[in-house]
Amino acid sequence: MKKLLVVVALLAFGSVAYAQDTTQTKTQKAVAATKETAKKVGNGVKKGAAVVGEEVSKDAKIVGKETKKVAKKVAKGTEKAYDATKKKVVEVAEDVKKKD
Repeated sequence: MKKLLVVVALLAFGSVAYAQDTTQTKTQKAVAATKETAKKVGNGVKKGAAVVGEEVSKDAKIVGKETKKVAKKVAKGTEKAYDATKKKVVEVAEDVKKKD
């Protein structure tokens, strides 16, 4: 009977040890797969960020060029408005002098 108990105990211990090893192996595989996937995702994010950064830089240059064009047009328009206003002020001043 003692021998039977010892054999059963050894089998139970062996089964538990095997199950624990199997669980650890599965856990390690899952951790390794998760790390690999995380690295791939991280690399993808880096590449995506680089592409987005390049596109933003291109867009910023375009906006900068267009802003310069608009600023030049506004400056010309402002000069024309100033000249027209100056002419009218001079005309009005002359009219006032003539009436006096």
